[in-house]
This record gives sequence, structure tokens and C-alpha cells, in this order.
Amino acid sequence: MSKTGSSQARWIGILVFLLIISLGELTALILNYQNNFYLRQYISTNLGATVVTTVGLLVFASGAAYLVSKRFGVTKIPGPRVPVFARIGSLVGRRYKLIIVFWILLLAVSFPLSQQLSQVVTSNTSGGQSGTSESARAQNLMAQEFPHPQANTSAIILLQGNDVTDNATKRFTLDLEKQLLVAGVLNSLENFTSVYSLERTAFTAYYLQTGDNYSTAQSIANQTIWAYTLASYRFPSPPIPPIPPAILQNFISPDNKVMIVLVSFSQSPGSFASANNDPILKNVVTIRSITSSLKSSDGGPSQTYVTGDLATTADSSLGSDRDLALIEPVTIGAILILAGLFFFAIATPFVPLTIVGLALLITEGGLYLIGKYILPVQATTTTFLFTIMLGVGTDYSIFLMARYREERIEGHNKAQAVQTSVTWSGESIATSATTVIIAFGAMTISSFTLLQSIGVGLGFGVLIALLVSLTLIPSFILIAGDRIFWPRSGKRFESYAVRARKKRAERPGYFRRAAGFSVRRPALVLGLTVLISIPAIYISLTGATSYDFAAGLANAESVHGLTVLEQSFGAGQIGPTQVLVQFPATILTNGNLTKVAQVNLETLSQSIGNLSNVKVVTGPTRPNGAPVNATNMKTVMPLDRLAILGDIGKDNRTMLVTVLFVEEPFTQRSLDTVSQIRSLVGTLRALDPSLGQDSILVGGASASTLDFSSETVGQFNTMRILTVSAIFLVLLVVLGSYPLAITGILSIGLSITWAYAATLLFFNNVLQSGVLFIIPLILFLLLYGIGMDYNIFILTRIREEAQKGKETRQAVVDAVDRTGGIITALALILAGALGSLLLSSNRLLEGFGFAIALAVVLDAMVVRTYLVPAIMSVLGQRAWWGPNRLRRVRFDKKEEPPSASS
Repeated sequence: MSKTGSSQARWIGILVFLLIISLGELTALILNYQNNFYLRQYISTNLGATVVTTVGLLVFASGAAYLVSKRFGVTKIPGPRVPVFARIGSLVGRRYKLIIVFWILLLAVSFPLSQQLSQVVTSNTSGGQSGTSESARAQNLMAQEFPHPQANTSAIILLQGNDVTDNATKRFTLDLEKQLLVAGVLNSLENFTSVYSLERTAFTAYYLQTGDNYSTAQSIANQTIWAYTLASYRFPSPPIPPIPPAILQNFISPDNKVMIVLVSFSQSPGSFASANNDPILKNVVTIRSITSSLKSSDGGPSQTYVTGDLATTADSSLGSDRDLALIEPVTIGAILILAGLFFFAIATPFVPLTIVGLALLITEGGLYLIGKYILPVQATTTTFLFTIMLGVGTDYSIFLMARYREERIEGHNKAQAVQTSVTWSGESIATSATTVIIAFGAMTISSFTLLQSIGVGLGFGVLIALLVSLTLIPSFILIAGDRIFWPRSGKRFESYAVRARKKRAERPGYFRRAAGFSVRRPALVLGLTVLISIPAIYISLTGATSYDFAAGLANAESVHGLTVLEQSFGAGQIGPTQVLVQFPATILTNGNLTKVAQVNLETLSQSIGNLSNVKVVTGPTRPNGAPVNATNMKTVMPLDRLAILGDIGKDNRTMLVTVLFVEEPFTQRSLDTVSQIRSLVGTLRALDPSLGQDSILVGGASASTLDFSSETVGQFNTMRILTVSAIFLVLLVVLGSYPLAITGILSIGLSITWAYAATLLFFNNVLQSGVLFIIPLILFLLLYGIGMDYNIFILTRIREEAQKGKETRQAVVDAVDRTGGIITALALILAGALGSLLLSSNRLLEGFGFAIALAVVLDAMVVRTYLVPAIMSVLGQRAWWGPNRLRRVRFDKKEEPPSASS
């Protein structure tokens, strides 16, 4: 063996050894993950750092291997350097049968795992808020001191009718209670609470005090409940209502048209909650079935809703299943039709679909392992994964197949056509996939589990799609040959190739004319771009966004129920804000509140109640919204006394103050009110030394949303910087040019701005459904990955044409002419795949589908066809300026005419 060969073998051996060590460590990490609490906690909260560290270690391993090989005398191979993708093409040409066997074996291993993916998929998107945020600390203290009710453990049943205090609704409610309390009907049932159960409890307590035993007292109470109505319930002596109106108003709306019934459970949904397999979420389906059956038999309320956080989680899970059932056939149909029209063939569209389907199953098998051992997989991720992999995967496959067809048209044989396709198209799709993976990988920095799941799942899926496109597609072509273009194969394909060459020589097509126009009139194209961009930028910066994730399930019963709850009981009822005050010492003396606690809490409650967006404040000093003297419990009504004690924590130091807003909790005004409360707390603590000793935390739905928004925006700023920087470096290495790398970054930025502005106008003004605040943040990352595809395809083809010795403007026109049809077809295919998300019942997916599909079409039809040629024309030979070692195209000054702007 030569010195060069032995050095290369040594380098490869060392690299393989280090990679085996790294994989061994990763395997040990996975195997120990479930059994190591501190490891789980670290990875769950520092996933981004973990990924970056892992990549860093691999890079270090590769670098160390390279340095060692240099140390032991690697010599350069004489002659021209063989491109990496040319070597890949050569490998595929020699080992295509082995490659096919490898992917089939991998599919056989992955398929059983992919069928278990649903076991590790969760519909709960609430995870991910930093444990150090004020609302998270408030939630932890709340769970510690006030264990009931826990978050996401109660279903709210709304009964709506002309008068819900009538006997028909009473009968319905009592029958519903009877059926739901039957053992085994609901899982982990803890309590059923209605106005009638409260009345029954009050009457039972009354008769127990008169000397009756429990059985007799309960029997008399039940008879009283059935015999009278809510308006006529009275104790025999004194004849006062058992339940004060202040408590009844929490269950019955002021107009008597809506009644609330609460069903609470002792457990919350599991980490991988799905309405199909989680027993707590199944309760929601069971309750709806029983209420529907009772409405048919008993009459009673005209409308019932099962709502609340638990129902919303269940609806999200059920909606995801329905979305996939609808989106899958539409996406596949769009790809089949568009690909078939582009190739004008029947067999061709099935090739990428079959290959990408194989890649999807392999990816789902890998996601099952990720979900089981590392990170919960969100239901939204699986919906995204299907559309992204079909869209991106078929793009990559069809791009390579189209280049193969182009080479065959030019007269090259099958092996040469495959080699050229992998050499040039392979580099383009690998660069494109790298930018997509970078964008998705940046999402793992987020503390929001939804974004972590999307980043890991989609990044992994795109990697598998890339590997399949680079190896399996060309391997299949080498076996099938031109039969992949059936019925345009054999003699028909030869005739088609002759006609295509003749047509190209005789008459320039649309894309050649468009590129020629942009090259000749760059100032006009750039001027129009600026005119369009100014209003788009203004709309993007000033457009209103929503913070209500639940409202994204526009057609769900739980959301309709929340709307009824808001209209009947006030907007703030659906998500109260909790203020937790923890005193340094116990605040109860002989069952009474201490004077210091009374004064401090009432001062705080009164100050909060004076804010404009605050409707009512309840707590130990005002159990029903009106101040009481809790320092003397004997003067307080029995039910008020129970309410006061219920707002005092187990440690007798922590007190709960509940704040209901005028507006719903997710409006900008409500989020501002949380900031005002926190500011107010700081001011009061500075003015009152006794308050300064207390620990005061503001939590609840609005506070959590505010903290999450602040954290997410900060994290996305970091993601943006990392994504743009990494993509710029990738483009610089591939294109060897500073101006082209910058052009790619800025042009996709324009596509994002235009698409986001259109999304705001469409969803806010046409659909009037609003745009979630997280959409523009994720949209930036998604489009800098996916939307970069066509810029890369065109820029690498321009570079390829320029490397043949053509001057820049001629290279641009030829590149756009050669790639115009395929890139437009790919854009339409990807837009069709992602546009199918508009069929989703989830507003988050609808927004993504609309924005990404529009951005992809704009990028392919406008940016790539007109803007990029205009910029290249202005730059001229300056377009190829870059680091000397990376430059791919070099001109002598006399060879390149002056630019259009000169």
C-alpha cells in the first residue's frame, strides 16, 4: 500500500474509532437516561446545550483524527481534487445493490418501532417554561401548599338554556351526577361539584347539627333537593338560603342561562397524553357521550359543553388525529398530480413518494426511541413531520431525478447521468438540507418542549430524507433506468430527448426570457422590490398577534365552551391570576388571621382591585370579593370561613389571592395588567417594611403567558443569530463568495417578510382568527431552512455554469433557463404539501401552512426568477469575490464585461 493510501486508511481508522467511542457514550447516555434523575433534569432543561456539545465533540473527534493523520504524513493525491459528491456518486455507482439492501434492512428494523410512535406522543404543549420564572415558582408553590385542585385535572361542564334553575335542568344535573359517580365509569374520579351538590352538603350539615344521624340527614337533604328549586331552598330555622348568593354566582350566570358543573380527578394526564390511550383524557370523551345521551332522554339544557384545560388537551389530541387523516391523502394527491404533470409520466411521481415513505417510516422509528428515552414528541411534530418530509423529501428526490433526465436528454449514458446528477444536484440538495437542519436544530435551544420536539423531530427527518435522496434514489435509478419515466421510456424517451433539444435551441422559454429581462433591467426589478417591501415591513412590524393557544382549536367543543364561559361569567373567569403571599411565620392564631396578615393582605388586595382591568379580587380577607374581618372568625359566615381556610396553605404561612380580569387572560391588556401587579407589589414592599419581609409571587394563565413570551422572544433572538450565522458560513463554503452568501440570506428575508405580511392581513382581516405570536418566530427559522432551497438550487447552478467559463450574466440566464421548470415544479409541490396544513383544525398549523406555502412560491417565482438575476447582473464579476481558498469561479479582468450598474 502507498504512503498516501496508508495515511488515508489511518485517518479513517482513527476517525471511525473516535466515532465509535462517541456513539458508545451516546448509547450509555440513552440507557441511563430513565434511571438518572439529574441527567434527565439537565438534558430536559439544557437540550440545546447538549446538542451543541455533542456536535462539538464530534467535530473535535474529526479534527483530532485529521491532525493525527497529518502528523503521520498524509500526502496529497497528485492531480485535480475529486469533489466529495463525485466520490459519493462513484460509490453509489459501484455499490448500488448493497445500498438498497442496507435501506431495506434498516426499514425492517424501524417499522415495528414506528408503529409504537403513538405511545410516546403527547398533546400537552404546556411544558417548557423556565423553572426560574416568577410564574413557574408561583405554580410550584401553589402545587406544594394548595395541592387541590391541580392544573389540568378538572373538566368543566357548561349547561346552557333559557333558565338553568328550572326543574328540567335540575333533573338533568342530578341524573348526570348519578351516572358519572357510578364506579368504573370515569377513571380516577375525585369529585363532582354542582350547585345541587353544594346545597345537599349544606342541608346535610344542618340536619346533623339538629341531632339526626348521617344517613337520615343525607336522606332528608336529598328529598329537599328534589322537592324544591334553587330559588326556594331554605333552612327550616332560621329560614335563610343554605348557599349565599355570592357563592351561587360562581356557578350560575347572572341571567340564569348558563350553569357550571365541575368534575375533578385525582390525577392529571400522563406525559404522553393522547385521547386514544390516556385514561384521564378518555374521561372527557366519556363525559361528552353521557351528557349527549342524557340530553336525548331527559331534555333539560338546550346545549352542553365540556371545556377547561383537560378538555382542550383532549380536543388537541383528537384534532391532530383528524388532521392527519385529512392532510395525508391531500398531500399525497397533490404530489402525485404535480410531479406527474412536470415529468408527464405516470410512474415517476410514485418513485419519490415510495422512497420518501420509506424514509418517513425509518424516521418515525427513530422518533419513537427519541420520545421514549430523551424528549416527549408533540402531536404537532408528527403532523409537521409528515408534510415536511413529503414536501422536502420529494423536492430533493425530484430535483435529482430531473437532473438525471436532463443529462440523459444531453446524450449521456445511464451511469454518467447518475454520476453527474449526484455530483452537482447532490451538492445542492445537501447544502439545502444542511440549512434546514441548522434552522430546526436552533429550535432545540428553546425551553418550550413544543419547539424542542419540532426541532429534533424535523431535523432528524430531513437528515434521513437527504441520505435517502443521495443514495437510494440514484441506486434505484441505476436498476430501473429510464423506466422511471414510464410511459415515456425506451424509444419514447429517445424521441422526447430529441424534441427537447430542438425546442431549447429554437425558442427560448419563459424562464430564459424572465432572466434575460432581469439581467437587462436590474434597476427596475430592484426598485419594484423596494416598493413592495416597504409596506410589507410596516405590516410585519405593526401587525397584531394573539397569545391564546387554546383559541387555535377554532372548531373544538372546548373552545366554544370557553367562549360561552367568557360571555356568561366574564372573560377573566377562564384563566384567573394567582398572587401567592408567603409570610415568614404562621398567620393563624386560635383559628383567626393575625392582624399583620389581615392588614398586609387587604392592602395588597385593595391596591390590586383598583387597577382598571381587574374585575374582582378574592382571598382570605375577602372570600367572596367583599372585605371581611378574618381576625375574628366567629363573625364570619360558615361558608366564608371555609373559603378563607381554603386560601391558606398547608404550612399556615402561604396565602392565595385570586384576581379575575375584565378581559380574557391572553389579551395584551391582561398581560400588561400582570406587569402592573408585579410593579405594584414592588412599590408596596418598598413602602411597607412588613410587606417587604413577605415572599410575593404572581402566577396564573396570564403571568405564565407573559413569562413564556418574554423567554421565547429572548431565546429566538439567539436562535436567529445562530441560524443566520451558520447558514451564511455554509453558503460561503459551498458558493465560495461573500456577495452570493449575503444575497441568499437577504433574499429569503424578503420572502419571509412578504409572506408574513400577507399572513397577518389574511388571518386578521379576512378570516378574523388572529395570528399566534409564536408563528413569526418559528416562521423565521422554518423559512430560513426550507425557503433557502431554491436559492441554493439556483446559486449552485449559476456557479456550475460560471465554472464552465461563461461570463456571469450568461451563466445566470442559462442557469435560470435550465432550472426554471424544475424549481417552479418543486416549489408548487412543496407549497401543495405544506399548504395542506390549511385543512388543519389547529390555527397554529393553518398559519404555518399558509405562510410557508406562500413564501416558497414567492421565493421560487419572484425572488429566484427575477431578483437573484438582477442582483447578479449588478454585481457582475464581483459576485464571485470571496476567500481565496474557497473561491470556485475566477475571472481575468478582461474576460468579464462591466456590470450593468457600471
